Amino acid sequence: MSLELEDVDRVTVLGAGSMGHGITEVVALGGYDVTMRDIEQDIVDEGYEDISWSLEKLTEKGLIDQEPDEVLDRITTEVDLETAVEDADFVIEAAPEKLDLKRDIYED
Repeated sequence: MSLELEDVDRVTVLGAGSMGHGITEVVALGGYDVTMRDIEQDIVDEGYEDISWSLEKLTEKGLIDQEPDEVLDRITTEVDLETAVEDADFVIEAAPEKLDLKRDIYED
């Protein structure tokens, strides 16, 4: 079975750091519902705040035609891995480049 673009409604991004929150922002700007997950609430909150800041800057510069709140409404945050992926059609792993950490994520 192959996954087609029109089959994707919800995306989960595992990681809320620089790469993870950037991917989450782009996915939400693309019109998808996206869950951003990390291991600690503080990390997730900081990633969400970074997205909010970025969207405001993009709006101020006229680089996006969507309202920041409209994009942010498509983003949910999560700490629990099982909850984060339960309704996902597509999962993107964006954890730091540490092999042991990536192995643990894929095992979970």
